Amino acid sequence: MKSTALSDPAISDSLIPEPLLPDAPISDIHKTRPEIPDPQIADLEIPGPQIPGPQTPHPQPAVSSDVAKHLISGTSALGLGIVIERGMGFIANILAARLGGLATFGAYSLAISTANNISTYAAGQIGSTAARFSGKYQHGTPGYTTLARALAIVSLVSAVLGAVGLWFGAAPIAHLLGNVGLTSLLRWAALSAAGIILLECARGFFVGQRRLSALVLLSLIVGVGMVSLVPLAATMHSPISMIVSQGLITTTAVIACLLLARPLGLFAPRTSAPALPLGPILREVWSFGFVQLAGLVGANLAGWWLTTLVARADASLVQMSFFAVASQLRNLVGLAPGLLTESSYAIMADPGGEATKTPHHVMALCTYAATFASLLLASVGIIVMPWALSLLWGHSYAAAAVTAAIGIAIAVMHMGNAPAAARLSIVSIRITGILNTVWAIVVATAASVFLLHGGTAATGMLIYLFAHILAAALVLLTLVRKDSVPAGMTTVFLLSASTTVALVALAFLRASHPSLTGSITLAMTALVVLSLSALFLLGKRHRWLPAPAAIRRALTFVTSAASRILRRRGMHAV
Repeated sequence: MKSTALSDPAISDSLIPEPLLPDAPISDIHKTRPEIPDPQIADLEIPGPQIPGPQTPHPQPAVSSDVAKHLISGTSALGLGIVIERGMGFIANILAARLGGLATFGAYSLAISTANNISTYAAGQIGSTAARFSGKYQHGTPGYTTLARALAIVSLVSAVLGAVGLWFGAAPIAHLLGNVGLTSLLRWAALSAAGIILLECARGFFVGQRRLSALVLLSLIVGVGMVSLVPLAATMHSPISMIVSQGLITTTAVIACLLLARPLGLFAPRTSAPALPLGPILREVWSFGFVQLAGLVGANLAGWWLTTLVARADASLVQMSFFAVASQLRNLVGLAPGLLTESSYAIMADPGGEATKTPHHVMALCTYAATFASLLLASVGIIVMPWALSLLWGHSYAAAAVTAAIGIAIAVMHMGNAPAAARLSIVSIRITGILNTVWAIVVATAASVFLLHGGTAATGMLIYLFAHILAAALVLLTLVRKDSVPAGMTTVFLLSASTTVALVALAFLRASHPSLTGSITLAMTALVVLSLSALFLLGKRHRWLPAPAAIRRALTFVTSAASRILRRRGMHAV
């Protein structure tokens, strides 16, 4: 909702299965969204009155119906394709983990995560780049065809670079991991790296151009392919077969959409206006990609370093498989809140709303909604985690309960902070980069201290949890000084942070004292009820709760949109 680096597993436009590590706290807001402001402005100050400092004690006015409709439509359109792909991918991962076993699934997870990392550096955030320029050169404009050609060139060149880079870099990476036996697996992951780049470019282009039919078809092919082939390959206990299957699926999905370009409405309509020249747009695309990449280098390197240390600490890669399961659950919890943040970015970036402080109201509303949704889902997950892991993944994964609990706790802090981080990137790109660098230094330093001479997946996840809490606090403090923070946002942060930390502590206690499992689970449930009740009252006080009429309109919109898609698919079938 999501760069696809080692340090970024919750990306909305990330591949199935998701990358393994929690993403940088701020940089992920640049993914898969149309209408991103000029990235080459070093410090973009929003015009209009700036009200820094103290929070206003009065409740904020409700967000307008037009803004609410924009949020709902944007989230629904983007979410449909991603939910299909992520949902099927989640099922594929569960089946692969059960059928392949701990070691096989751990090796596959390491390979797919490495491919994601390499694809990020090779492509320079090609997914968000495609979405950004699709907002500028929409379907039907003279620049549409030229943009499609430019993205095709960039994605193909990047795919070749990524594949070649990983093929020749496989041996050094395996040596760094302390397991030269992984060299062959990492070389085959080069196919996956190329497929990831092509898939991200196609997805970003479809999202930016609002080609919903193409997006749904792309997601269906990837999802169905993952469910069909990856678990089958896992039964052979061959991570190489799994990674090759994944690479073929992604490439096939993109080729299928290109072959069906006409019925999917991807061809440009005939117009008398000449197409724009290729050179300037190609330079724009390359430049934007490099700017995107520059902001993520530190965070990706920190995540890669932590993952390397986790893998080095356990040659059997069992801890790596625990890490993968925790990250998949974390991605699942953060899916819906992440979509809300992505769809709200254009509203928060609109200078026209500064006079009425609409961006600030949207930021507060999305922060509350994302926090409430992610805390609810994460709390339920943490409470039932020991039983859910045994039921879904198998008894061998029961030992990952604490690691998985920390993983989904990270989703609460990351998703709750995402709207404020998005707003900060609009207010000051320079400070956003500084905070990302601080986050990377904290993660890399903590990983070196606690994991260099041995450690577990749970330790790695704990490092991420406290790094995200620190990042959220820094973002809020910066917005207080540089922009404005509506009343109630700080309280939401403090409540969510304290609740998640308490739940993680109780998860540790429950794992170390099995005889107290029942009592501790009841204590968790009571804590969750109190926290959600407090959040509900806070939302009521600040008018963040949706009115019944708004809920009915949202349901009507989603139902009618789904009906239109089904009718369209039926017409194509005929």
